[in-house]
Amino acid sequence: MRYKSVIKVLLTAACCILSPAIKAEDETHHRVGFNGALTSSYSWQLEFSYHYMFHKCVGVGGSAGTWAVYFGEGWASGNNWSIDDDDNEPWNLYLRPSALLKTPPFNYRACSWSLFAEPGLMLNIPYRRVCIESTHRLPAIDYEYVSTAKGQWLAVDIRLGVSIDMGPCGISAGYLMSNLDVYSQQRHLSYKGVSFDKFYPKKSFMQGGYISCSYTF
Repeated sequence: MRYKSVIKVLLTAACCILSPAIKAEDETHHRVGFNGALTSSYSWQLEFSYHYMFHKCVGVGGSAGTWAVYFGEGWASGNNWSIDDDDNEPWNLYLRPSALLKTPPFNYRACSWSLFAEPGLMLNIPYRRVCIESTHRLPAIDYEYVSTAKGQWLAVDIRLGVSIDMGPCGISAGYLMSNLDVYSQQRHLSYKGVSFDKFYPKKSFMQGGYISCSYTF
């Protein structure tokens, strides 16, 4: 009977010690992150994200960020005119609602390893304005502007990869796929009857590498 009493006391003490930790884990729902990517369209993406984790494996939220082309694959120009250097490489701001899905973690030493999938929708600003340099009055240069509200403003993408959590801190890395056309708005611009569409490559599929640093609290 004395052994049973001792075991009962030990179990009670263990429950008292572990219950705050279990409760703290159950109350950990907020995941913030800083994410970056490089893509096959010679563009980069940077964003801040937030997900509310209903469960350690399921979350819903989104991100706000920007993307930009760092190497132009075309150049809109004509007789005595050309697009300004800075405007030849498109960029945009976006919101990206998404869901975060993770497999149950595999624990190894102090790390928890999971596979993840993050499907989302990229909502871009539906407006583009560029500067045109006109050289018909050399040596002077005139500047004009053309703009459009057309082009792709909604893109579908998904991110797949591996996530490593060390306590509240985490690192995720993987592969992204998207139907974002970085030159979509550029194609709808024209100057003096010349459409910009023919100057830029057409790509219906974008892929790239993705990395994220996160903190859960």
